[in-house]
Amino acid sequence: MTMTKTPHKQPDYQLEQIDDELLLFHPSQTTILYCNQTAFLVWQLCDGARNTQEIIDLLGAAYPDAQNSISADILTTLEQFEQHGAIELQ
Repeated sequence: MTMTKTPHKQPDYQLEQIDDELLLFHPSQTTILYCNQTAFLVWQLCDGARNTQEIIDLLGAAYPDAQNSISADILTTLEQFEQHGAIELQ
């Protein structure tokens, strides 16, 4: 994944909280992604205003104790979002 690409949410994807779970889904598709707190934050930042590296830097600064793993976690999350069609990297 290129760090300079900017993730954009795809239309109609919705994030819903049901009990203690966060679910990302498209109403007309059968795929549901279960999101942890990191995935929730990444989804919120996929607004087309920040590239991948800027999202990593922002969350790395917000969670310095997770600095060693946050980059890999974010990249994995973005890859999963892209594979399921929830985002487009431009």
